[in-house]
Amino acid sequence: MEKSLSERIAARAIKKKSPISHSDENQNRAVFLTLRVEIKEALDDGWPMTSIWQTLYEEGKVTFGYDSFRRYTRRLILLSPSHNPKHLEQLDTTKAAKPKPNETSQISGFTFNPSPKKEDLI
Repeated sequence: MEKSLSERIAARAIKKKSPISHSDENQNRAVFLTLRVEIKEALDDGWPMTSIWQTLYEEGKVTFGYDSFRRYTRRLILLSPSHNPKHLEQLDTTKAAKPKPNETSQISGFTFNPSPKKEDLI
């Protein structure tokens, strides 16, 4: 079976070092993307990011620093829509603010009436 386009792009970026200034960043991203499934599985198993990065670094699979690893993990795994929704609930602050459709709001307060009553005017 032929590799996916993402896998082919990652392999090309790892092999090729272009004269563009962001080539190291592209190469690091490509390496991370090839390991993404393994990293996601380790996170889902409960391993901390530091342990995952240290293991991959010692094995020589990643050569970039922990800060870059954290950034890639956050952007490409934790914030990705395909990731476990439990992680996204912690990051989504809008869920708590939205009332459920079948709940009636008991909040009382100011309501604007565009046509005022004569007795309310001074």
